[in-house]
Amino acid sequence: MGLTFFPNGVGTDDDGYLYCAIADISTGASSWSVALPFDVEITGAVVTQETAVTGSDAAVTFEIGGTPITAMVATIVVAGGADGDAFVAVAPTGAFALSAGTAVEVITDGNSTTASLGRVAITYKRV
Repeated sequence: MGLTFFPNGVGTDDDGYLYCAIADISTGASSWSVALPFDVEITGAVVTQETAVTGSDAAVTFEIGGTPITAMVATIVVAGGADGDAFVAVAPTGAFALSAGTAVEVITDGNSTTASLGRVAITYKRV
């Protein structure tokens, strides 16, 4: 499983999204990354859990070139969470410019106790 990108996949000619399927967003800390061949600004993300997590909430964060994207965190909650729920990441407030050839990374914290496939869509706007 890895990241793929779909230019022009959301709205206008300058918008697109990155998609990845992460084998387990819950029980093991891990990360996945990909670089794009053009400059973009990351505008948001959605994480969908296949199986409801248990134990503690799980966090999915995002980085560009090793620098966290400011405020952009998706919290996969235990309380009230169900199979197939989608969690919208907090909108980025800084450090969201991605230069061509620089990696964007999706990071899981491994804080939960039930393994769950995660599907992540990261939206971007070309600059």
